[in-house]
Amino acid sequence: MTSEAPYRALVEHSPEAAYVVRDGRIVFMNPAAVRMFGAPSAEALLGTDILDRVHPDDHALALERRKLVLELNVPAPLVEMRFIALDGRIFEVEVQATAIEFDGERATYSAARDIARRKLMEEQLRQSHHLEAVVRLAGGIAHDFNNTLAVILGHTEFALQELPPQHPLKDDIRAIERAAQHSAALTRQLLTYARRQTVKPRSLDLNQAVTETMRMLRPLVGESIHLVWSPAEDLWPITLDPTQLDQILTNLCANARDAISGVGRVSIATCNCTLDTDDCLEIPASQPGDYVRLSISDDGTGMSAETRSMIFEPFFTTKGLGEGTGLGLSTVYGIVRQNGGAITVASTVGVGTQFDIYLPRRTAQPEPIAVPPPLLPSSSGSETILVVEDQIEILALTQRALAARGYTVLAADGPEKALEISRAHAAPIDLLLTDVMMPVMSGPELARVIAAERPVARLLFMSGFSADLIASDGLLDVGTQFLGKPFTLAELCSRVRASLDTPQTA
Repeated sequence: MTSEAPYRALVEHSPEAAYVVRDGRIVFMNPAAVRMFGAPSAEALLGTDILDRVHPDDHALALERRKLVLELNVPAPLVEMRFIALDGRIFEVEVQATAIEFDGERATYSAARDIARRKLMEEQLRQSHHLEAVVRLAGGIAHDFNNTLAVILGHTEFALQELPPQHPLKDDIRAIERAAQHSAALTRQLLTYARRQTVKPRSLDLNQAVTETMRMLRPLVGESIHLVWSPAEDLWPITLDPTQLDQILTNLCANARDAISGVGRVSIATCNCTLDTDDCLEIPASQPGDYVRLSISDDGTGMSAETRSMIFEPFFTTKGLGEGTGLGLSTVYGIVRQNGGAITVASTVGVGTQFDIYLPRRTAQPEPIAVPPPLLPSSSGSETILVVEDQIEILALTQRALAARGYTVLAADGPEKALEISRAHAAPIDLLLTDVMMPVMSGPELARVIAAERPVARLLFMSGFSADLIASDGLLDVGTQFLGKPFTLAELCSRVRASLDTPQTA
């Protein structure tokens, strides 16, 4: 009928795939449907059975909907189904259907939308939220564990100092100390994953830095693996701590080596790239802008989709017992995210794996990170120190260590007790040594309250979190004196002495 012409024109130009099925066979397809099925033209599919394009597991659903439309005259609601393109590719669509008259005969008109991209975005968002939850958990665990390690290491130091040189228990205590120090190294990796480790970023020529690291990487991957380095020309500068780049390359190259059985190939490449909004939909945690991409690929065993979804989680590993901590890839993830970058992984079982790391192009000089003062050989004194720590064991340890060096120590197990002591203590307080994260109020807030009530000559903050994380949260000013946990007694006393000897600013 001539009245159909305007409607056909609308359907022909619609961005949504539309097709008509009569007696089970396709009799009309608009250009969007032709593209969706990967056909060279509509004629390639006209006259074919629509069930040939429906995934076998969804045949029953398709037939049920056909009956609903043609026999019961009820429009089939929007539903998700799987279709098969001409090249065999399976893709997901949202499709709805209704009955129409087509060339004078009753038929089914369907409108479909490919939802593969939306599904990918939903999965990436879910995975991103999951990883961020794991990140917060890892950071909290590392913080609490650092407090525990501070107590263990402190008491082992006291025990080693007080026992005679040849005492038989000294070897046992040193074994405890070594185990605690190993655990402290693991918590540093967890803090890296949680983007809470202290770093010193600087402007970096990635090509030059990778070239310098290649000398270390070649023996790491072994003689049977060909290591290929392909630097791009005119690479943009980035901002990164060089030690973090070493961590990224060694972890990814070690993983690539382990994925290759016998002879293989590991490739490292760089390039400039500009991500737009559409690109960022494919790259989780990215923002539009200029990036330098670092790619590390191998021709190893590859990974399944299930394994790929968990590789950035701490302690997840496919290696055997005792062959790895499961912190390598989580460390890489933490470094990339801490530096405002993004990371993707593509892998096929039996083919290999490629990691692509996107690091933002440097647009400004990185903010300098305060470098802790060197340890002082002499760290005793006679000043008065107000120590505030809500962990009783650390408070007692700190009080004991400082008192043994000659200081007068006022110990408070929280901000409220600290304010009470400060208000009752008439003599000067030379140093406020306080934890940063505490109930009721933070260490910096406590310092401001005390400073408003009385002069305190110096401030020294301590925390199981790192200085740059706390500074980024606005709790500490850049350059503030800071002591990270776990600390040795020598570090504690040295930092206290350094803080007391630092000239005051007006």
